[in-house]
Amino acid sequence: MMNNNYKYVRMFSNCIPVLGKDKSVIYDLQRKQMFNIPNDLYTFIQLFEEHTISEIFELCGEDNKEVVEEYFQFLKAKELTFLINEDEIKLFPKLSMKWASPAKISNAIIEISERTYPLFEKIIKYLTALGCEYLYIKIRIPESYIIIKDIVEKLTTSSIFSIAFEAKFNANERMVDYEQLVVKYKRIETIFLLSKEPLKTTSSKILITPFKKFVNKKECFFTVNISLFTESQKYNTYFNKKIFINKEGMLLNAPEAEEVFGNITDTTFEDLVKIIDSEKFQKYWRINKDVITECKNCELRYMCVDNRVPQKSKEGNYFFTSKCELKM
Repeated sequence: MMNNNYKYVRMFSNCIPVLGKDKSVIYDLQRKQMFNIPNDLYTFIQLFEEHTISEIFELCGEDNKEVVEEYFQFLKAKELTFLINEDEIKLFPKLSMKWASPAKISNAIIEISERTYPLFEKIIKYLTALGCEYLYIKIRIPESYIIIKDIVEKLTTSSIFSIAFEAKFNANERMVDYEQLVVKYKRIETIFLLSKEPLKTTSSKILITPFKKFVNKKECFFTVNISLFTESQKYNTYFNKKIFINKEGMLLNAPEAEEVFGNITDTTFEDLVKIIDSEKFQKYWRINKDVITECKNCELRYMCVDNRVPQKSKEGNYFFTSKCELKM
């Protein structure tokens, strides 16, 4: 560091430290990674803004010299920082936190049942017109493989970017058929196969899980990327721009929400747009983690897609009625 004493340290713009109550995290949004760090290191990083390397050593004192060197070495080893001269600072602006989506609905959850399956083409037509790119489909009728195959074939020319399925693995089905399916259809992001019996698969896109344990798969709730991080600054990343169509065809914001806004069976596209644009439908969209009591001091708040419904107190604060079971 001796030759660089008068230089400034900068975090790469896509590497953002986030302070938590007990520990902090550096989000590497480009490499989609996270690094757990102590809160002292978070505080140390804040010194980079106004001080050169030599000034940082001086501010931290001789007694902390070894710790300072360790911090610098850690950040360098993880490729999170770089050095610049004072006249270069303006050339490296911070990452913009602006988030925008042209879609009225960006993601949808659909329960496929005897009632909704015949309406699937109508549903997809509506969702495509709304700009939806992500689908989560819960198969609630037998013959899971046949239904999934039929659905992805219907989506061949659709603008839907990514599809995840949740389905029961039936005794008369073969794992190899599912494995060939995810190879052939690139839109399939994941197939969650629920099974009472232990199963094996060679595909990383097929996740086998017992029925009871499925809801506790923590990795399903955490994502590190620029889009989610910037969206989470102002929006609730679970409820925002989401729609849920249950097995009866009822329209809700999400499975956890209570208010029903009609039935897809007799809802025109114009009606659906009015529903989505309504204040009641968007009730939870702007309640982000920074305004929820249990979340605002959590270092994972900008990567977490918590599906609990926020409640509002008489004082105007938001809170949850159940404890968080997701934090790693």
